[in-house]
Amino acid sequence: MSNKPVTSGDIRSLWQSMPVDTLAVSAEEMGAKARAFQAKIRRRNAIEYVATAFVVVIFSWYATLPSRATWLWPLANVMVVAGVLMVAVNLHRRARAVAAPENAPAASLIRFQRAELVRQRDALKSVWLWYILPVTPGVIVWFIAFGIGALARDPARGVVALVSSGLVVVLVFAVIILLNLLGAAALQRQIDALDRYEEKP
Repeated sequence: MSNKPVTSGDIRSLWQSMPVDTLAVSAEEMGAKARAFQAKIRRRNAIEYVATAFVVVIFSWYATLPSRATWLWPLANVMVVAGVLMVAVNLHRRARAVAAPENAPAASLIRFQRAELVRQRDALKSVWLWYILPVTPGVIVWFIAFGIGALARDPARGVVALVSSGLVVVLVFAVIILLNLLGAAALQRQIDALDRYEEKP
């Protein structure tokens, strides 16, 4: 065992000679991640489009039913249909799936994936604006029209039905906003992970 004192130069040399763990990702791996993410977006949007078609059919049928609210009833249902169609348009504009570039290098795929994560994150964060708000006027008018008929038939039960149904709708809207904010937070963590990777020497 040597009694030679350890100098700062020796420590620096030892540190520089130590193996460094590097996080490497291939173009194939990054491309697979990007394609998997876009496939998930397509599935989500497909479910939304099917739900939109269902709502359009149901409320279009509702509009033909007789009601004590007379002209206000079909108007309310048409407004709901218009609102959900606007939501579908907004979904396509703001959060549609985009095909990942083929045969691109890993760096380009990382930039593509980050941009897509940011786009989807921003869409989720603003879901109240483009998802909830377009249907809100129709829902309000629908409750007014529904209330006219319900109160005319049985005032006591009509009040209970209006209040309970209104609370359910508010709760559903709140849960939608909360779940999307949580989703946006999860995407932000993925963005931060990509940023840390790109900052590595």
